[in-house]
Amino acid sequence: MERSRAEDEEVFLPLHVPRNQLVPTSQFRSTWVVSSQNTLRDRGHYHRYLELLPAEHREALSMMIVGGWVPIDVAEAHYGTCEALDLPSSERLAIGRAVTKHLNQTLLSTAVRLATHSGATVWTPLSHFYRLWNRMFVGGGVTVLKLGPKEARIEVLDCTLAHIPYFRTGLQGVLLGVGELFASRLYVREVPRVGSATTIHFRASWV
Repeated sequence: MERSRAEDEEVFLPLHVPRNQLVPTSQFRSTWVVSSQNTLRDRGHYHRYLELLPAEHREALSMMIVGGWVPIDVAEAHYGTCEALDLPSSERLAIGRAVTKHLNQTLLSTAVRLATHSGATVWTPLSHFYRLWNRMFVGGGVTVLKLGPKEARIEVLDCTLAHIPYFRTGLQGVLLGVGELFASRLYVREVPRVGSATTIHFRASWV
């Protein structure tokens, strides 16, 4: 495999294009917004979410349907409103995990199917992470660096929503929800890094 910038890191999943050819995310899959809204409804936060929606996006977000693409500013309004709910970190993480349950029969069906294969490990869904990304966004990119036999660093690049803490914690929860299909115990944490506001780094380890 290709060597990474750090001596102890190995590129497991490279970017799909050279770094200088990545473009910022411009569209977001509506299915993720609807699943996020359904989870807010399940956990009793949806009414307040509707109250906090910005007027210019209220109609689009309150009448969202699955299966299409929405402009990134609509997705930003959704996650910005979720941020305004001011939920504790534990609740945000639980919501991100729960979103995967709404998606198991649609966008995450590949991961669910892979989890039934003998010998599948957390590396299995990580090897398909770009496919998952393509079902979330138009634009941006992801790469996975191998730190050890059961440890990885996940980089999300040129993601326009990365500046919203709620989105970052929700994505952490999604990674947990998917990875836990393949491991008895999984840990995922965000790694604070100095750099672009459109970049997110996670560190994952499992047993």
